[in-house]
Amino acid sequence: MVRFPLPRAEGIGELIDDPGIALDELSANLQDLERLNRLFGGTRLILHYLEPVFRRTHAGEVQILDVATGGADIPAAIVRWARRQGWRVRIVGSDKNPQVLRAAAERIRDYPEISLELEDALALPYPAGSFDVVLCSLALHHLTYPEGVKLLASLDRIGRWGFIVNDLLRSWHAYLLTWLAMRLFCRGRLVRHDGPLSMCRAYTLSELRTMVDEARVNGVRIRSHPFFRVALVKEHGDDRPPDR
Repeated sequence: MVRFPLPRAEGIGELIDDPGIALDELSANLQDLERLNRLFGGTRLILHYLEPVFRRTHAGEVQILDVATGGADIPAAIVRWARRQGWRVRIVGSDKNPQVLRAAAERIRDYPEISLELEDALALPYPAGSFDVVLCSLALHHLTYPEGVKLLASLDRIGRWGFIVNDLLRSWHAYLLTWLAMRLFCRGRLVRHDGPLSMCRAYTLSELRTMVDEARVNGVRIRSHPFFRVALVKEHGDDRPPDR
């Protein structure tokens, strides 16, 4: 049987990257993305891989950097989860889009554990080992291949314990089912346009493995998850975040 893989879409921008989007439409889009993260496992994926970090620190505070945080829905979910467990956490959510950060600021007013910073994912200013763990959700597919290599190396440098990347896996099945899901669960024009396009811009498992190799990041686990999600998880051996 001849198979025709879905080619990766290069040089096609997503609507959410347009700096001219009205704030109300952008906020609605971020709400759509939060709902999709809940429905299709992006939030659960992050919590699953974060739990060992919290258990290692015992009574200490876990310090997290969330790169390209968007609406900060995942940081907010982490805080709610940590509060229920009695764990302490401090999260910095960074994003290069000031409009996105303005929308996010409205949504985290009840989360003093979260702060927001205007930073480009490809020019992160944080020193080596300045956070226990670095997160990056649904941003890798926005980058070119060389940019992805650069980002992974940067995440590895900044995370004292390691990093967790949550992204999409490209395939025809993923594209077609995402197109359908956007029309069933979302009404906004941004997510209806960007959702299927994101699947076209995502990487395959083999491309991600090569990207990790080129970034010279050792010990990364790459695991596929339901709903065409993928996790790239790096743990720095037995190094553990210190108790604080």
